[in-house]
Parts: sequence; structure tokens; C-alpha cells
Amino acid sequence: MTIHRHGLAVIAASLLSAFSSGTIRAGTFGVFGFQVDMSANVKDTLQPGNTTVHQDSLPLFNTVEGESASILYNSLGVNGSGRSTNIHDAFASSLADATGDGGAGVSQLIFGSPGGSDPNALRQLFAQSLWTQTFTYTGTFPVDISVHIQVPALQVGLLGVPPRRTGLSATETAAAIGEFDRTITHPDLTIAGGSLEFGMSESEEQIPSGTDLLNIATLQVLGKTGLLTSQAPQFNGDDFEPSFTLNSFSFDLDLGELHHGDILSYVYTLTAQGSTHGFERGYFAFVGDPFNANAIGDNLTFTLTPVTDAAAPEPNTYSLMLAGIGGVFAWRRYSIARRKRRAADIMSDSVLCPAKRGNRPTWSVFTRSCTGSRQSN
Repeated sequence: MTIHRHGLAVIAASLLSAFSSGTIRAGTFGVFGFQVDMSANVKDTLQPGNTTVHQDSLPLFNTVEGESASILYNSLGVNGSGRSTNIHDAFASSLADATGDGGAGVSQLIFGSPGGSDPNALRQLFAQSLWTQTFTYTGTFPVDISVHIQVPALQVGLLGVPPRRTGLSATETAAAIGEFDRTITHPDLTIAGGSLEFGMSESEEQIPSGTDLLNIATLQVLGKTGLLTSQAPQFNGDDFEPSFTLNSFSFDLDLGELHHGDILSYVYTLTAQGSTHGFERGYFAFVGDPFNANAIGDNLTFTLTPVTDAAAPEPNTYSLMLAGIGGVFAWRRYSIARRKRRAADIMSDSVLCPAKRGNRPTWSVFTRSCTGSRQSN
């Protein structure tokens, strides 16, 4: 179901029915089908030195159903993931669809040097899909807003991990991450909000064992993943090419109360990233499907519930409520320049570099136009 802005009479009728039953639930991705800003982002980097080999970002503003941002970038090495078998080269791919479908994926196996003159060079690939909305609540009565998030399947894997080595060697990493950040700005300019992270990160760990070293793939479950789903990541049982998969799961997140004049803004990101030193070693990571072959519906669905401790309107005051809501949400019409600045701020929150965020590397997205293409499975 798509709600068009000019169909306020239809909206009013549906809201009257919804509030009579106690809740309003969006029928499309995002809040009530209003346009979503989104972007696809990829980056290829060499360390040390944080040298950018390639970067692309494709932002789309005020999107409607049927639009999508997608980038497929081919890098040094081969695709050793076993997925997207018609793509032979190493790649970073991102897809953000206006329905909320999409995902991010990276895969890279390098048989020689990862590039650069430094013998300790490290090659890193990054892909991210991003969705965001900002709107003002103009309803007369306070409501509680929550979001139902359907997380797509996550997968991380390492390639070329001999279980036993005779000496120290370079190690590889892979990570599949989702984040939901939100803020509510009140009319008095006070701000409430928070950030939720989920996902998996895999890396090699070398442990002394006699005269040799045990080379073990270590999995870290990130953020609140363990609280959001009861399932455990599934190991493929291969010590030489260890991978872990976490099947799709869903959860509900209460965003807080909205009062008249409150501005709600959220950013939802799916990120796949990895690093390799090359020489017959590599990785792969996927969050969802960056080629849209396995779409998942209801990725991000919002529900509004009247606050129980607020003065509940009598049936004959519903017309006043609907008039106060005035179409439920009024989009705050930022200029394109301001939207671009805001997107740039969002996408520069973390920088692709060897710095650590907890026990894992941090990464960056960027803002440049591109002519990326997408190749189907």
C-alpha cells in the first residue's frame, strides 16, 4: 500500500479506523509511505597509509516506490564466496531499494600482493546500504512510536585459514553489521535518542601450541544481537574456510513518545566489510542480498499507539484529532543543499582507517556521485 500526499481524505478515513482500534501501523517501508532518503556506498582502501583505491556513493533523495540505489565495484582478486557465481572478480556491492529491500556484500581472495609497496600491506573492502527519514509530528495527542525491524540473513567467512602454522602470519577479518540510530528533537531543542547495533565479526587468532601456532577463526557477536534473537550463528564446519551464518530474524524497538512539534529522525544501515593481506587468503561478508535476488518484506515498519496516560479523546473528537494530525506527518522541507550536507554528516560518522571501535575496525561512507551498476545473481 502506498499513501500519496494528495489523498488526505483517504488517510483521514484510515486513521479514524486505526485510532478507533488503538494503533496505527504503516503499510509500507518507513513511516506511512512518505519518501525515504537512501544511498548505496562502496570503498576500496590500502593500509597502511589509508590510501583510497576507489570510492563511490550514490545518494537518492525523496524516493518513491520503484526507485533504488545500487553499486557494483570490482576489485583486485577473485570472488571466493560461493555466492553471486556470475561475478568472478573480487567485489563490493550495495543495494538500497525504496521498499526497504537490499543489502551489502564484499568478497575478496587475493593470491598475490594486495597492492602497494609495503610488505605488510592490507586491502580493505567496504559496502553499505543506508536509509533515513526526518519528519515533524503535528498530531494533537501524544503517541508512542515503535518500529518492527526484519533483519536479513548475515554471513561472514574467511578463506585460507590453515588450522596450524609454524610461525606468525597475517590475519584476515570479515564483518556484517546492522545499525539503527534515531533522535527525537523537541520544540525546546532538547534531544532524546539512541543507537542499536547488531551483527557478527570474524577474525583469525593465533595461539601458541608447542613449537607451532594454532590458527583459529574467532567469531564476535556484536552489539545487542544476543538480546534480539535466540538463535546462534551456524558454523559451516570447515576449519580451512570457516564461515558463520545468522538467519533472518526480527524484533521490535520502542522509539519513545512523540508530542506535537517533535521531529523524529532515523538512520538505518546495513554494512559488509573485510580485510586481507593477500597471498592465498581472503574473506567474504554479506548483510542481506546486494543483488535483490532474495528480497525480504516489511524490513522497517512503524506503529503508533496513543499514550495511555494522555487524555483519551472521545469518539466525537476524532475529527479534531485528524485535523490536528493534518495528514499524520508533515515532511520538513529541507533544501537539497541542506539534505546533502546532512547526508555527508551521516556518512562521515566513522572513517575507514586502522583505528579500533571496541574490538573491531571502524569504517566510513562518503559522498560522491557515481555511475555504479548492479549485476543480478
